[in-house]
Amino acid sequence: MEDRSSKLQWRLAFWLFISLISVAALATLWEFTLEGIVLPWLGIPYDGGFETAERWRFVFTSTAFAILSILIPGWIIRRLLISLSQSNGEIMAARKETLRLARHDELTGLHNRRVFMERLRQALSNRETGTAVMIIDLDKFKPINDTFGHATGDEVLCELAERLRHFRREGISVARIGGDEFALLIDGSMTQDELALLASGICMALSQPLASTPHPVSAGVSIGIALAPQDANEPDLLLKCADTAMYHSKNTGRGAYRFYDPAYGEAVRARERFEREIIEAVQQGQFVPYFQPIVNLHSQQISGFEILARWHHPGRGLLMPADFIADVDRMGVMPALTEQMLRQSCRIALNWEPHLTLAINVSASMIDDLGFPESLRQQLLEEHFPCSRLEIEITEEALITNLHNAKTNLNTFRAMGISVSLDDFGTGYSGLYHLTQLSIDKIKIDRSFIALQSSNKNQMVDAILAMGKSLEMQVTAEGIEKVDMAQWLAMHGCDFAQGYLFGKPVPGEAVPHLFNGTALKELSALLNEKMQSRAVLTVG
Repeated sequence: MEDRSSKLQWRLAFWLFISLISVAALATLWEFTLEGIVLPWLGIPYDGGFETAERWRFVFTSTAFAILSILIPGWIIRRLLISLSQSNGEIMAARKETLRLARHDELTGLHNRRVFMERLRQALSNRETGTAVMIIDLDKFKPINDTFGHATGDEVLCELAERLRHFRREGISVARIGGDEFALLIDGSMTQDELALLASGICMALSQPLASTPHPVSAGVSIGIALAPQDANEPDLLLKCADTAMYHSKNTGRGAYRFYDPAYGEAVRARERFEREIIEAVQQGQFVPYFQPIVNLHSQQISGFEILARWHHPGRGLLMPADFIADVDRMGVMPALTEQMLRQSCRIALNWEPHLTLAINVSASMIDDLGFPESLRQQLLEEHFPCSRLEIEITEEALITNLHNAKTNLNTFRAMGISVSLDDFGTGYSGLYHLTQLSIDKIKIDRSFIALQSSNKNQMVDAILAMGKSLEMQVTAEGIEKVDMAQWLAMHGCDFAQGYLFGKPVPGEAVPHLFNGTALKELSALLNEKMQSRAVLTVG
């Protein structure tokens, strides 16, 4: 291309030189010969008495004028042509890049969903060969993204895309069809055993430790496989079948693959119906708060209640949180449900003694929302409920999702007078660093520690109690079902306890009956007896 352009420039220069020589020759011929012939013939008076110098001046002037008349416009035209050529080149390059982006994922360079669907339609139109679709979803991408940041998350996607490229060959194409979803299109005759071997190889390759993260971690994948024409013969339906199989793989044990089974379809439809029912339940107020007492072990009196959601399902009766809370959180309905539970509970608790508190669980996504404290303040203000009577319970997961936002929100809660409790302590990822750096007022010992049957159970609980005391944090023990355990906790400095011993979760109208529970009287009697025994020993 450059050689052709160079030849063209030399050719233009040559013809420009010939043009200038021709102009000079014509001017000389005119001045010394043709002028004296042509003008009289035209009837124009001609005075031939010019000096030779004047004639040559005319020749040079004419030639110079011709040079300027040719060169300046020529130079301008040349610059315009160069500019147009560059612009045209940029337009063509931009068009080429646009076409590339329209067909490729910008981050990984793999084909995008649009191209994948085009190729899937073409493959399904060929009835002579079978077609299979694999949907590949990363199991642990969100924790990696949240922990190491979005830039590292992008690098992880690129690294995994490169690993998937090694599986491309004749009849197998790879695409990125979503945020952390990839897909393989297998256009050709492969047996189910061969597909299983391919899926197993992909699981193994993508589960290897990542080089793009600061610490060696693995993403892990879940794969769903659908076959045409057995499962479906339409692109969207076949993709949906593979997606359904992938979710079944994820729910029954991650890091594996599943072939689509028609039974999965019914499970998906049931889940979709359940999700619609959850939306309707929130809109219609079918969720109601139940209250479980929290007992002050020092005074043996109820100090407050934890709010626990219950669902009055129109067809299935009263549902426990284990039946719906995970779906509520996944669907993003948790903020609306939490607000409903809090507002209803505040209206009920306004009729109680003013020292009784309410404790409510808050999801990790809400703690990550910097606008949540102000929203909470407004809700309490509208319900005329004091901030000092509210306790927020967060899980350890909320601390690792976005530590900066969590720290900011916890500081705001403390400034508002709302206390914060770290729920299920010891079951997650937090440690002394989180406890010392964050505005946490109370830790709750998970019921799994209380339920341990091993001989070192008491030592483990005692260690948590000692840690809470050293950090000047109050400690609540969950899952207390026996008086002797409550007695042991009280004698070892535990501040609060809750569990079926003191009362099961009950609706608001049944709360007054909990204050007359026999467990509190029995515990009080045991502790008084223990204290009297100690006093006798001390005197003796």
